[in-house]
Amino acid sequence: MRIEPPVAAREKRLATLLAAAGRDAADARLAEAVEDAQLLGSLELAGVRCSWDELRASRRGEGPAEATALRRAREAVPPQAPLTVEALRAWHAAIAGPVGFRRTPSEREGAPTAPPERIAERLATLEEWLVAPGIRDLAPAQAAGLACARIVEVRPFDDANGRVARLAASHLMVAGGLRPPVLVAGDGPYLLACLRAAFRLDTESLVALLSEASARALEVMIQALERGVV
Repeated sequence: MRIEPPVAAREKRLATLLAAAGRDAADARLAEAVEDAQLLGSLELAGVRCSWDELRASRRGEGPAEATALRRAREAVPPQAPLTVEALRAWHAAIAGPVGFRRTPSEREGAPTAPPERIAERLATLEEWLVAPGIRDLAPAQAAGLACARIVEVRPFDDANGRVARLAASHLMVAGGLRPPVLVAGDGPYLLACLRAAFRLDTESLVALLSEASARALEVMIQALERGVV
């Protein structure tokens, strides 16, 4: 069982710390701390080894190339833009260069990926789903879970599909008024299990994980204030 501190308790603790410091939750340096934690976690999940200091250095264009690229990708799509096929292409191009969609078959046990000739079609269907009236009634985390699972299932690129899928999930959650989901390396096995369930049209666990990860942003801000690092 995954146990996280209640969100209300974390909200209260954050409010207390903010009041004591004379700051508010929209503080730009707190937003940077959450962004950095999110990017570091996504890199870890992708198997990229990167320290906190190296991740912070990527703000200056220094540190590992993967960190700089992922930070660049995060800025490639405007926050309130719809999630489109072109957005996915833009994120991936920022991470891996303008290489385009996968051109060769990709095998996966239990959940076949899209054949190369069907990738564009499958992603176009996802784009259509996300603007359909019924989908618009979903909570942001539900839409994010659907998009994340579908992108990973299709596997449109030769690499970095997970990073693109996590950018897409975060994009939908933030556009829907939630905090960015902060996934970390320790989430890896459970995230994989959630994705496999989502391939079978059971997205409940993935949505719960993304909601938990969004609430984790509170903990990042709390720790940053307690440690005086922002």
